[in-house]
Amino acid sequence: MRSSIVFYASLILAVLISSECFAQTRTLRVVVYPFIPNYKSVLYYVKTTFEEAHPEIRLSIIDLHSNYYSSTSADYIGTSTADVYELDSVFLADFVKEGKIQALPSAIKLSQDEVLAVAWKASQIESVRYGFPHWVCGNFLFFHTDDKALSQVKSLSDLEAAIGPIGKGGGPRLMTDLKGKSTLGEFYLETAFDHYGNWTAVLPHLSSLDPILQSDLIRLRSLCDADYCRSQDYHENKPEIYGRQFARGRARALIGYSETLNAVLNETNESCSIDEKCLTDDKIGVLELGTDDAGLHQVAWVDSFSVDTKCTGQCAKDAISFISFMDSDDTYKYILLHAGASPAYLLPAKKSLYNDADVLKDAHLYPQLEEIIQKAEVPSTEGLNETLRKIGKDLDSKLP
Repeated sequence: MRSSIVFYASLILAVLISSECFAQTRTLRVVVYPFIPNYKSVLYYVKTTFEEAHPEIRLSIIDLHSNYYSSTSADYIGTSTADVYELDSVFLADFVKEGKIQALPSAIKLSQDEVLAVAWKASQIESVRYGFPHWVCGNFLFFHTDDKALSQVKSLSDLEAAIGPIGKGGGPRLMTDLKGKSTLGEFYLETAFDHYGNWTAVLPHLSSLDPILQSDLIRLRSLCDADYCRSQDYHENKPEIYGRQFARGRARALIGYSETLNAVLNETNESCSIDEKCLTDDKIGVLELGTDDAGLHQVAWVDSFSVDTKCTGQCAKDAISFISFMDSDDTYKYILLHAGASPAYLLPAKKSLYNDADVLKDAHLYPQLEEIIQKAEVPSTEGLNETLRKIGKDLDSKLP
């Protein structure tokens, strides 16, 4: 009887201790930028690895992959509620104006020497830092290194001359995605920078379609074969098809973000036989993209971690722990190299990774990508996301 009493007393004590520990577990709500390769694998790694290192914190990841950018969607970043947001820089000015995020807590250590200059600049508004930069992105022109004509391209006319008009010998041409309001709005903005040169000169041309810029993008679209570049199905359901076709030599050039190369290498590593001679990483070259003839002006977007205004005290400390975890080399390298079969080819904001031996072993283009993206301008103004989506909607009806 005495042993039974001891047993039940121990059991009750264990339950009470467990309940107390459970009660002390805190939840941190976070939004992780969703449009990255192997997104689901990344979420699983982030949640399990972070919680293992911080057992007192339960990570609640709010999944907005359905439509992060659409203000009419339930999965819209602008109406989401979290403690930490990974914000595309197109939204930063809006979140600051609406008072949704606070200046980055001073306890977060961030040195200008640690991140790309473009990322350092883009994560602040009027010299106040609101974001901890994570990813940088922008459109590039990719080509086969043996294609000497494409290796010299510096303008839209150069690209037209290198690829040639339809019907001249046939063969592969251009692959890119020219569907979707955000996608087309971004192409329009990049073309505006190439033509007008700077943000001040570009701004007046965002209120309505500029005929010059519209003409440029019609010219760009004409470089694609008829069945590609303007498919709503591919845009929504098979965006990787353009990279996969490029891998098989069915396109001379590929336009897209750096992470488009993940689809290229997935095709090579997973689907191609040796005899098919699909493109390998060492056979891919990259150039700054020009979609007008007046000049080259790289545009970039920066995804940064920002902390909700209401996240203070212990919440802010937990947010700092999460951001520090996401900024660690181990987390970066998992996402870049190990979440899938091929390198993700995302552009980290962290400068040291562009010359990291582990990264360069399977992804040799990082130094060239860094050189191009460092020159970029990151547009930022209130309402920019909605402005570009409206432009993109209008442009969609004009492109063949």
